[in-house]
Amino acid sequence: MLARDPWAEIRSELDRWSAKNRTAFFWWRDDDATDGNAKLKAMLALAENFATPIALSAIPAKATTRLASLVAKSKVAEVLVHGLRHENHAGADRTKRELGGDMSLDSVLLDAATGLRLARARFGANCLPILVPPWNRITARAVPHLPKLGFRGLSTWKPRIAKFPVPGLLQINAHLDLIDWRHGRMLKSEPAIAGLLLRKLRWRRAKPARMEEPLGLLTHHTYWNASKERLLAGLLSTLVTHPAVRFVKASDAFELKAR
Repeated sequence: MLARDPWAEIRSELDRWSAKNRTAFFWWRDDDATDGNAKLKAMLALAENFATPIALSAIPAKATTRLASLVAKSKVAEVLVHGLRHENHAGADRTKRELGGDMSLDSVLLDAATGLRLARARFGANCLPILVPPWNRITARAVPHLPKLGFRGLSTWKPRIAKFPVPGLLQINAHLDLIDWRHGRMLKSEPAIAGLLLRKLRWRRAKPARMEEPLGLLTHHTYWNASKERLLAGLLSTLVTHPAVRFVKASDAFELKAR
């Protein structure tokens, strides 16, 4: 008996998009980049194999020259600003956050500005002025100040509330995480990922306005292994070969000039 194809319903759903002349826009965000190690190289090789752009959320205070060299040589990678040090400043009984918690607003803004400065110094033109707060959380008081610090975009988690949370700051989030953080940080199964993706695509198709935000694929290369490579290869193969799908570079999604 042949195993059931977990991606069959995804292809059928995308056929419905094609029938309505609609495009499902995707973007790929990989968090916690610090070094150009073997795991990240393997993920970039997969991205290049599928000609799929990928945005690396690099931790500025921990980013190495080896990471910068790897990004500079890549045909598909761009860099986003992943906070400053990825350190938790919330109390033990509160949700983790670096840009908030017990820090003052001035301290949060200083860390964000320092993160952007360090990332630009390390990655040059490959660094986009897009903030990805560690743990996808930032104190709401800081958001109105981000454009003044030089940020043009913000990326957290779940469907955004508004395209521009404040003037001059475009928000595009991640929506499909391959890791199950609540159950041992295990890789989700193919059927689980396919089921989540199917619901998210149907939700977007139900209302055209929901299609405006690209659907964000979220990975963490630090958890890279053979199982994750197979899952990602199956997912990307399903998506990039369908005429209703288009993966976009972060610089294009955030309406920045091409590097």
